[in-house]
Amino acid sequence: MNLRESEDCMDGRDRDCSDSLRGSQVTDTARLLDRQIRVFISSTFRDMQGERDELIKFVFPQLRKLCAERGVTFTEIDLRWGITEAQAHRGEVLPICLAEIERCQPYFIGLLGERYGWVPTEISEDLIEEQPWLKEHREHSVTALEILHGVQNNPVMKNRAYFYFRDPQYVRSLAEHERAAFHEVASQEEIEKFGAKEAEKRAAERREKLELLKGLIRNSDLPVRENYANPKELARLVLEDFRDLIEKEYPPESKPNELDRERAFHEAFARTRTGVYIGRDEYFDRLNEHARGQGPPLVVLGRSGSGKSALLANWVRKHREDNPGEFVVLHFIGASADSTNWSATLRRILGELKRHYGLEMDVPQQSNEIRAAFSGWLQEAGKRGRTVLVIDGLNQLEDHEGAPDLVWMPEEVPQNVRVVLSTLPGRPLIELESRGWPSMTVEPLQTDERRDLIRDYLKRHGKALSADRLERIAESSKAESPLFLRALLSEICVIGQHECLDEQIGGYLESETIDDLYERILARYEIDYERDRPQLV
Repeated sequence: MNLRESEDCMDGRDRDCSDSLRGSQVTDTARLLDRQIRVFISSTFRDMQGERDELIKFVFPQLRKLCAERGVTFTEIDLRWGITEAQAHRGEVLPICLAEIERCQPYFIGLLGERYGWVPTEISEDLIEEQPWLKEHREHSVTALEILHGVQNNPVMKNRAYFYFRDPQYVRSLAEHERAAFHEVASQEEIEKFGAKEAEKRAAERREKLELLKGLIRNSDLPVRENYANPKELARLVLEDFRDLIEKEYPPESKPNELDRERAFHEAFARTRTGVYIGRDEYFDRLNEHARGQGPPLVVLGRSGSGKSALLANWVRKHREDNPGEFVVLHFIGASADSTNWSATLRRILGELKRHYGLEMDVPQQSNEIRAAFSGWLQEAGKRGRTVLVIDGLNQLEDHEGAPDLVWMPEEVPQNVRVVLSTLPGRPLIELESRGWPSMTVEPLQTDERRDLIRDYLKRHGKALSADRLERIAESSKAESPLFLRALLSEICVIGQHECLDEQIGGYLESETIDDLYERILARYEIDYERDRPQLV
């Protein structure tokens, strides 16, 4: 069903649409979440730190915002420190890079300066068996192999892979002691191992291979920007190219209708929580028992940052898979601009019920009408099928028209409608307790759970920590909060230089509270984003 057909159903012009919509919720959700761009950044590392920092800190946030306006998710993969020493010793560098490229296809950014990059001493036979083309490319650098695998060997990459060659004169603008890291010269290690003559010969071979690689790219009909002057100009070019790409792939008119767009916000929010969740069976068991039963809503409690949203997002995903005949409305208060307004929240819920069940009534627009209609609409939905309504974060409701006191929430719900709510202490909880509704509490993360969450989160971003660094974070008492842990991990993913990891991790772990952690994050923002605009942050 396309967007126009979906709009026809909402407008009541095609009552038969309701039958085709029943049971299609998972498909509709998947369609919304398929709107994503995941881009791999390929380059040598030592000489491209400035470029990568410009992209990570300045360009990609702008592209993420543009994508969000189109209902699209944007993710970048920057492997500067994403591979541990242990993985490198086991020869896993190349397999990890190739696997990440495959996950990102067809989106790719290739940066080349005057370095060819590290050439693996050997490629495992297992990897060659999996990727037979590698047999003919044993003497190539990892960067060259990334380009061959991600772009040259894959015709679907055309017009979605972009290359940028830095002006060779850039090296001359650097201090003399910095230049060696920016072009191919014989390293001290090579001189000591092979002698000066052989070391220079090897450096010359790398320079020649680099020119051949650039020539291959120039002749490939792929977009190439040549001779950018510095990292800031590179940032401007990438922003320009990917804005154009987003305009073509996801033009403004392709945006979902209002109801679909609002659903996309909540499903995207849920998706960020499903990617990093480490759950306990007893939580799911309690929610499953509630969904199968009858009676009043279930209230999910827990400290701020304890993972209530992640629990609900993951449970809903599993519940939808296991119960395709049930209709689930998932609403995260705070996930969109309108979601904290109680009347907008109810309008969205009524719109979802109208479309799914083909209800004849018009969605009310006035606050008093919405409040009066809500209970009746739930009754009608319950007559047509099992409905699960999940509302997360009642404590974030705007204090307007008695919303935090839940004057809009019926004291009784139909038997065939199951409601799950979550909140922090405050007026919503006081009201819920006065109604005597049952509750369950999400407990802090245990150390083993923290380890699993760290690994899973970083893997999602193409990164990994050494065992000692992972333990340092996992054993911190502050890491019992999933919110604290998520914020910390998100920050270290921005760090470009492997050598800075220990200092940055230590600084964030010194935070006494989540508020303190965010103060430190804002301080980092000031350093990065006030460079050109003082007092911006």
